[in-house]
Amino acid sequence: MASIPIIEMTDLRLFDLNLLVAFDALMSERNVTRAARRIGVGQPAMSHALSRLRELFGDELFIRTSGSMQPTTRALELAGSIGRILGDIRGSVLADRAFRPEAADTLFHIGMTDYAEIAVLPPVLAATRSLGSRIRVSIKSIDGDRLAEMLETGAVDLAIGVFGEPIATHKSEVLFREESVCLFDGKACGVSPPLDLKTYLELPHIIALCSGESMPDLQTLPRRHACRLVVMATPHLLAIPLLLHDLRAVAAVPRQLAVSQRESLGLDVSPMPLPSDGFELSMHWHLRTDSDPAHRWFRDIVRTAAGPKANARSHLS
Repeated sequence: MASIPIIEMTDLRLFDLNLLVAFDALMSERNVTRAARRIGVGQPAMSHALSRLRELFGDELFIRTSGSMQPTTRALELAGSIGRILGDIRGSVLADRAFRPEAADTLFHIGMTDYAEIAVLPPVLAATRSLGSRIRVSIKSIDGDRLAEMLETGAVDLAIGVFGEPIATHKSEVLFREESVCLFDGKACGVSPPLDLKTYLELPHIIALCSGESMPDLQTLPRRHACRLVVMATPHLLAIPLLLHDLRAVAAVPRQLAVSQRESLGLDVSPMPLPSDGFELSMHWHLRTDSDPAHRWFRDIVRTAAGPKANARSHLS
């Protein structure tokens, strides 16, 4: 069967190749929202693309029904030709997209919380440097409030930390689940692990503030923290182990941070003597980089670094 002509040559100046990508996504998903998510654009952009397609082809193309958007006869005729065009582009123009890390000269911009730098970054750097290539990593501070903006604008290629649910144009993956433990200087406190609940509550506390949380009134904290004495609240999680050295105080910190700092600072680690909520460390990226070979390679490096090695570092013993 002959290929269906898509548009007159005289009108090609009005045409945008991205419209073919949008058409292909709509044909596959039969839903504007899912099609937008598939190619990494917002729903309004996909709706606009559909309007332009209808205008260019002089046909509704997709008819909204109760369950989905059904293609018209014209859309079904065009599907084969458009699929072949996109296939030719992917097979020729984009054929050689393999990433060769040993020969790469690539800079990855990574948004990380301070804890993520401790938990994930060391083995990531070890893996990239072992290749002897010019792969470099630029770290930028990030929190949940700036996550969407920094990924949308390309300020960061990948974000690693404790964030909420991704939006439609982002993808995410949980790297590992973390729990809190007690960190303290046993000699300064006159106690040894494991801490019982009575001892834990009687010791002065240093608490870590969540990202974006304002400094609390320390005079009101004891009543909200089981009557324990809170001597300091800080948003700088990585400073807490240093503050605890030679100080009669205790802090609840992520397990990996405690384990990584206890030997160098002469600190002790104990399980929490009361239930505490854990958290998930995850990585987030924009859909536009989802299939990029270099970015996929780097995400694999992060995934490996945060897997068995991260779990092995988490043991208290």
